Amino acid sequence: MRWLALNPFIIVFSLLLSWSTMAETIYPLHVVDGLGNTVILEKAPTKISSKTLFTDAVLLELVDKEQLSSFTDLANNPNYSAIKDILPKSIPLLALNVEMIIANRPDLVFAANWSDASKLAIIESAGIPVYRIQTPNTLKEIETEILRVGDIVNRRLAAERVIENMQQRLQQEVILPKKRLTALDYNPWGTSSGQDSTWDEVLKQANLNNAIEGLVSDKYGQVPVSKEMVIALNPDILFIPAWVYGDEKGADKFKQDVLSDPSLQSVNAIKEGRVYQMPHVLRSVYSQYIIDAILFVNHSAYKKL
Repeated sequence: MRWLALNPFIIVFSLLLSWSTMAETIYPLHVVDGLGNTVILEKAPTKISSKTLFTDAVLLELVDKEQLSSFTDLANNPNYSAIKDILPKSIPLLALNVEMIIANRPDLVFAANWSDASKLAIIESAGIPVYRIQTPNTLKEIETEILRVGDIVNRRLAAERVIENMQQRLQQEVILPKKRLTALDYNPWGTSSGQDSTWDEVLKQANLNNAIEGLVSDKYGQVPVSKEMVIALNPDILFIPAWVYGDEKGADKFKQDVLSDPSLQSVNAIKEGRVYQMPHVLRSVYSQYIIDAILFVNHSAYKKL
């Protein structure tokens, strides 16, 4: 009778054990990377080198810091890294330095699909597997890539928890407006991000319309935007840089130029005082921290309405 009383517990425990086993990655693992190359891992990697900001952010939530042989040299840069404030000091920061990476002998290197192919080939010739990340643009692509990284490093459940947290934050914190406003990404070099860009995805998730939606963009998702076009588009909101590479005062000067330009005074964003400087770390993010970018844009647009 006592055995029968314990039966429900045993059944539940067995189900949990089965689920845990199902969630584990089976090695040897053959996986196709972002450039279509087959990467073979004989066993779960225990010494991982990250050479993308995306995998810096994702791996920090998936594996123990002792498993991380190095991160990118930008991981502690406040203009590029979303993990600067939580970055363990024990993780070495290293650019795509072939000699040092080989000397570290990681089990696996994560690199970007646009990383120097010749350098990656040398690393591979030393017997170190390299997985090239396909840079994601949309929220769905980011989630898919997080799960893929989770599978590769045998941390599927941890990857799923990262995504659950992303979705929960969107559901709980995004403001749903009565009327959607139109926003424009405007910068000193005269371009704006259009379709097939991460910025376009950020606007959609933040319940904003992209002022240049439908305009033809180049292979980088950029659309030329002149001052005359800004006037014609007449956006409700302008998002401008909070930082300009190589020019310490460039962002503030650009903001003053935009706000004081006589020809732009008829633009709704300027008339209504809706010109916002966006931190570059949020403007360029493409990891799970895209949620911070979405919330920044959404709250800038709608929190005071």
